[in-house]
Amino acid sequence: MNKKNIIIIVIVIALVALPWWRINQNSEFFVEGLMSHLSHLGDWTYQDHSTSISGDISIEGVQFKPRGYQDIIRVESITVTTDARDLLFTKSTDLLVKLPPELTVNFNQVKVVNPQSELQNNILKSNYFPMVLGYLGAFGCGDGTEPSFTSEQWQAMNGSEPVFDVKLTYALLEDDYSIDFNININSPDNWYTTWSGGLIRPNDDERLAFHDTIIDTLYYYYADQGFNEKRNQFCGKDQQSTFAAYRLNSSEALQQILRVYAGGEMSPKLANQYQRSLQPQVEYNAILKLKQPKYIFEVADWSQSELFKNSDIEAALGEQEYQDIKLSKIDHLDLDIETLRVDMEQRQKIREEREAQANKPKELIRQIKTHVGGQQKREYTLTNWSDAIGQSVKIKTKRGRPIFGTLKAINDNQVTVSTRFKSGDATINISRKDVLSISIAR
Repeated sequence: MNKKNIIIIVIVIALVALPWWRINQNSEFFVEGLMSHLSHLGDWTYQDHSTSISGDISIEGVQFKPRGYQDIIRVESITVTTDARDLLFTKSTDLLVKLPPELTVNFNQVKVVNPQSELQNNILKSNYFPMVLGYLGAFGCGDGTEPSFTSEQWQAMNGSEPVFDVKLTYALLEDDYSIDFNININSPDNWYTTWSGGLIRPNDDERLAFHDTIIDTLYYYYADQGFNEKRNQFCGKDQQSTFAAYRLNSSEALQQILRVYAGGEMSPKLANQYQRSLQPQVEYNAILKLKQPKYIFEVADWSQSELFKNSDIEAALGEQEYQDIKLSKIDHLDLDIETLRVDMEQRQKIREEREAQANKPKELIRQIKTHVGGQQKREYTLTNWSDAIGQSVKIKTKRGRPIFGTLKAINDNQVTVSTRFKSGDATINISRKDVLSISIAR
């Protein structure tokens, strides 16, 4: 082998080895930067990480201690989908402090270590909110507060603590002020949920942050994967051993709470829809339009009841059309004397509590400006949808909840997209007449 060939081989090896070394080296800074951003939620530790040639990073042996708790959540691994070019060409110092404009993060096999801990008890008391919306059918069955199921009831229904796979995706839009996000939460044999929406940044600083972003609308999706059947069997045992008896009792228990706390009640149609939402294998969508735009950290501090109180809600069961969730006036003529007495006593108690609260010193209320940075929100919306085939897109439909995925095909009748669903990917077809717009997700 002559000297010239040796030089060529050395150059080729260098061209391959140096970028790979650079990607590996920078991945360490990226992981440290990611953990630093997540530290707003609590303390994170991990054992090791590895990087693929495509830029995907796997962080192994993760433990998370939520802020305000001493209890540990174990995460088997965190996988991060990045662009290898970002790892190759971005300064290491920037990777420590700056998030990329788009990112996909998977938290795999998430579970509370100690099922008897304060953290787990508080999760159960909140009916797994915000992972799941709607109290999981605790009305008329749960013996806990607000209502909720007790630890003993959860153990009888589920046997073991749920395990979760969480996928977070976000993308900064072209105006540099708007961020689309999508969170998928999969609990095998229990439920699958999705939260999605858009955030508005207060400025176009290249250093991306979420804590001070503003939100005005949330989209929610729920698909039962076995929990409703287990709950229905448990709750039906003490109620004539039938699901029909449980769902009627649950609906009436919810009605009583609405009469006392909200001063209204479900219409017969809405009550029927609620009962149907308790069925096994049910799916439903909801749009929660906040009555006033809020900072994301304010919404994150809300309880489930506060979220409902501060939102105008539309919902759709299965493939039905969306309908406004509004309470009707209470039909007192339709209530028996005992129900009226209980309602009046509880309303009087609530009035006294509210009067006591109103007499406390007022806190300074901060106004939130919805006009951010003098810029109007705009999106890169396509006029020729076929141009986006093979790309990551956001599809807005008449059904409200945006769909994120890879556009596969378009014809005169339908749009085909591959999207994340439960534990894998699914190909879905959307009627073209139901599609309002298709935007490039950067």
